[in-house]
Amino acid sequence: MFGLFNKKKKPKSALDELIFAIYGNPPPLKRANVGLAVDIANELLMGVIDEKEVSRQAIALNDGAIPYSTHDLALSITLNFFQKPEYVPYLFDAQLLARMQMLEWLQEGLVAPILVQSFDDVLYKIYKPES
Repeated sequence: MFGLFNKKKKPKSALDELIFAIYGNPPPLKRANVGLAVDIANELLMGVIDEKEVSRQAIALNDGAIPYSTHDLALSITLNFFQKPEYVPYLFDAQLLARMQMLEWLQEGLVAPILVQSFDDVLYKIYKPES
C-alpha cells in the first residue's frame, strides 16, 4: 500500500544499479577486511607493485560506495594494477595466477559472479595471446 512497507531501495544512480546487480537489493553492509585484502592483492600481484601503492588503492576503493567482500576488494585492487599499461609487461604471470585463484574463490562463493566475469573479460582483452 503506497510503498510504505517496501524495504527495497530504489536505485538512485547508475552506481546503485551496479551495486544492486552485483550484491542484490538491498546490498550487504560493508564487510571487507582491508588489511587482509591488501595481503591477498600483494600475493596476487606477486610482489611486483609496491605495497604502499596497493594499500592506497585498497583504501580508496573501500572508501567508495561498493560493499566489497574481502576477496572482491582484493580482485578490484589487482584489476586496477593489471589494467595500467606501465605494469602490463611485468604482470603477465601474475594475472594468470590471479585468474586461477579467482575461479577457486568463485567455486567457494567468496567473490561475486558478476565481478568475476568483469575481471576475466578485462584481463582477457589486455593479456590475450597475440595471433
